[in-house]
Amino acid sequence: MLLLIKRCAMHNTTKLRDGLADLAESVVPTEGYEGKIMRRADRRRGRRRIAVGAATAVCLAVLVTMFRAVGFGSTPQLAAPLPDGPFLGWSPVGDVDAGLVREATSVWDRTNSAGPHTDVRALVATRHPRLRSTVVVLQGYDKQGDARLAFFTGDSGAADALRMRVDRPVPDPVKTQVISLVSPRLSGAVGEVSDDSAGTYAIALAMPGVTAVRVSSTAVDDEMIQEPDGPTSRLVVKRFPLAATAQTTTIAGFIKTKRPFASLTRVFEVPGEDGVDGDPRAVPAEVVGRNGQQIIVAFPKDQGVRRGQLAVVAEGLVGRVTAVDTVRGEATVDLVTSTGFAGQVYTNISNVPGSVRGTGGKLVMEGVPANGEVYQTNRVLMPDPSQQSNQVGAVTIGRASADKAAGATTVELTPTADLANLTRLSIMTPSAP
Repeated sequence: MLLLIKRCAMHNTTKLRDGLADLAESVVPTEGYEGKIMRRADRRRGRRRIAVGAATAVCLAVLVTMFRAVGFGSTPQLAAPLPDGPFLGWSPVGDVDAGLVREATSVWDRTNSAGPHTDVRALVATRHPRLRSTVVVLQGYDKQGDARLAFFTGDSGAADALRMRVDRPVPDPVKTQVISLVSPRLSGAVGEVSDDSAGTYAIALAMPGVTAVRVSSTAVDDEMIQEPDGPTSRLVVKRFPLAATAQTTTIAGFIKTKRPFASLTRVFEVPGEDGVDGDPRAVPAEVVGRNGQQIIVAFPKDQGVRRGQLAVVAEGLVGRVTAVDTVRGEATVDLVTSTGFAGQVYTNISNVPGSVRGTGGKLVMEGVPANGEVYQTNRVLMPDPSQQSNQVGAVTIGRASADKAAGATTVELTPTADLANLTRLSIMTPSAP
């Protein structure tokens, strides 16, 4: 019986298969049927690609938004502290040493009979490892009731006793973002130039909110400046060669948000403010005309501008004052490339001597010892007659355009100052008595 059932099932399955085959043979696809199926499949694949692309775009947008929110965001702003009356309303840097404040105030009171000072407040009162000495910055009223700002540093030759280095009017408490002092006279007795091992020091104090400060000078090559953008406190003390001055120093302040991936944002970049008592004064001047190989500059009257003084910009030497009209407050300056310009110079570091002269369009260093080595881009300095020595405040006049040939005594220089686009400069004058 079981065998019979299996045979019937097998017979019925065979008949079913044969019938389906016959049915399939009678079905003929209409013309273009395959193309319609392929186009329908292409449309479905296209819709899938669009959907995937849209999803990818959404994901990228989300990621960009996330990175902006987390890492970048809008440009951070530096909020200026409210003024403290006529004074800078800045919080002090670090811990304030009350003993140093008392000592500095006493020195301040005795100097130039300006004391007693009242309502004195400290911005800095600490020992700084870079200077290996104390640094104090005070604000207060003098006996005339004028708001003043003073810098003090220690005297290395007198057991680090505090000396007042400069006493200035308090700067605008609303607009000021950094105060600074640049001088080679910050480590010894008042008015004395540091020895070569000490060099010129730049002290910069930035307003609260600044997270990094960069102090740089064109008197030294960039590769010799250590960590120019490294994060620091608001107080920076930096040492440069004796040739550095406030006029060749630039101070930049940066802020950085606390978001991950955030980068430093520069919020200000200004020149060094000034030197100390005993340093030459830089008289600001504006270029008002050109006369062949000379420029005419206007300067504030009664500033002691004389013939022979150097005209400089941050990048280097522009020329020398050859005529002064005290009535008009104007001076004529021979450019370093003019035929009327000449002077004694030496190479930086290697100290190879020589003289320079302008040819009307170029600058040439001559009288170089035959065995003296001058290589391309070597820095060449000219002493400033307003200074007390040939090294202090010497101005970069140019760089060697090529290596000096063996046995040669001449090499062409490329001026470091942009002589063609001058608008403003400084005239270096001797310190007032």
